[in-house]
Amino acid sequence: MIKFCPRCGRYMPQSQTICPNCASQPRTRKHPSEISTEDVISNFPSPSLRKNQKRIINEIVEAFQTDKKCVILAAPTGFGKSYVNTAFASITHSFYATPQLTLMKQILQDPLLQGRFVEIKGRRNYRCYYYPERPVHIGRCETTDFHCTERFDVCPYWKQKKKALDAQSVLLSLAYLIDEGQTEGPTSLGSRSLLILDESHNLEEECLNHISLRVTPQTIPSNVYEKYLPDLKQIENKDQEQEFLSKLGVYLQELLKRADLISKSTGLSIDQAIDKEKIDRYLKNYQFYISSKKEWISQIQNDQLILQPVYAKEFMREMIWKKADFFIISSATILDPKQYRELTGLNDILNEDQIHFLTVESTFPVENRPILDFSVGSLSMKNWDQNNQDALTTIEHILRKEEGNVAIHCGSYKRQKWLMQNIAEDLKSRLIAHTSFDRHEKLEDWKQSRGSVFVSVAFQEGQDWKYDLCDAQILLKVPYPDLGDKRIRSRLENGESRWYNNRAMTEVIQAYGRAVRAEDDQARFYIVDSDFKKLAGNCWSFMPEWFKEALPKSLGKI
Repeated sequence: MIKFCPRCGRYMPQSQTICPNCASQPRTRKHPSEISTEDVISNFPSPSLRKNQKRIINEIVEAFQTDKKCVILAAPTGFGKSYVNTAFASITHSFYATPQLTLMKQILQDPLLQGRFVEIKGRRNYRCYYYPERPVHIGRCETTDFHCTERFDVCPYWKQKKKALDAQSVLLSLAYLIDEGQTEGPTSLGSRSLLILDESHNLEEECLNHISLRVTPQTIPSNVYEKYLPDLKQIENKDQEQEFLSKLGVYLQELLKRADLISKSTGLSIDQAIDKEKIDRYLKNYQFYISSKKEWISQIQNDQLILQPVYAKEFMREMIWKKADFFIISSATILDPKQYRELTGLNDILNEDQIHFLTVESTFPVENRPILDFSVGSLSMKNWDQNNQDALTTIEHILRKEEGNVAIHCGSYKRQKWLMQNIAEDLKSRLIAHTSFDRHEKLEDWKQSRGSVFVSVAFQEGQDWKYDLCDAQILLKVPYPDLGDKRIRSRLENGESRWYNNRAMTEVIQAYGRAVRAEDDQARFYIVDSDFKKLAGNCWSFMPEWFKEALPKSLGKI
């Protein structure tokens, strides 16, 4: 088949994925405040604009030209956020950050976006040049007394890092951006004119998780965890907790010194290198903890100690906002921009009149994406035993009606297990469930099948289930934040019921958006938990109109 560039129309050899004509054209670099609408459109990835894209481009340009520093864009699936973001990123010195590697993969695999970015990932995603069986983060220069003077020439990670240092626009994960925020020197990516944060509705949570201090077998060496487990079990008050953390910190510092000595003599084994990395990460987060001036919540669950700040905004300037002067933040589900500005620390670095909020309606016909009320009663923990049999019967009815691919959002592995064990025998052969260890493999099994049911946990974000990949979705349980989490309870005690409800609604809308990815796509979204009606009433003024218009009257505002 003859292939032509979708952007400039030139002939492309079959072996090439990037048009040599487009790739060779130098891109201008302008300050965000100097960018014009014509600049953006001339650098737009697609040969044509979708509905609303030119209006939004005009408004972002005008915002940056009139002393606005940050644009928050709430736009649904189908608007083409990545194309608009990429057009702006292509004109200025920029970062483009996403919260998940799957979203990076989607961008890199889009033929219209090829050649627009240099992507950079963490060291563990590259193989060591000298020890190919090892990732770079436990490679030769990390485990022996070896200073790689030629790393920019031979090391896959550092070669890519050099490309990123020189690139106009860098594509990276939010986690990598945060880690970069803690490094300085000639190999740091530094700051840029524009930072684009895509799908960043959970920005605060992402940062909170990154700086959490956890004493678990996964976060410190397992033998150290076993050594200190008896002391951990004896913790009964704050003073004992502080003494425990101090002793553990001193011991880990000693182990780190020993690891450095070993690396300079015999070299570290793979296991020793992995343990050293765990210690480095733990001690870095321990420094966050002891230097913090705000409240942290501690809790012991399953013999594991977890400490988290109640709010992340104290750390957001250093972790995120110092990386650029201008910002575009995009998502389908920034429900309450005022609350978002406060919780992410934007209000601490910018005045209110420097932040501009934009919304976009959906272009997808509402009849192609209906939300269906199949609620059976409350499926909260309190009412689960009373109503779960009705929920099971309803799900069985839906699955017998829906013969294509179906995704069920269970909300927890406990409910997933219950569903797998109790569903009717004639339906069991259709079910595909995953564990926390084989999520990707089972997802691919489901996507490559037809007529199967993906019984999922935490797949409501970062997925592109278009056309026959997903014909229907079932929301088993409204995904309220876990009240067993002391930090969640603390925020509710501080009067943050609006935040609590909006978190749950964000998860619902994100799940809804996994299917129906184009104007001619169709899928149904079934709601089984009647607690959704109360949630909708509490969040009504914050819900996007394109979502509300898909709701039946029975699930509308109370």
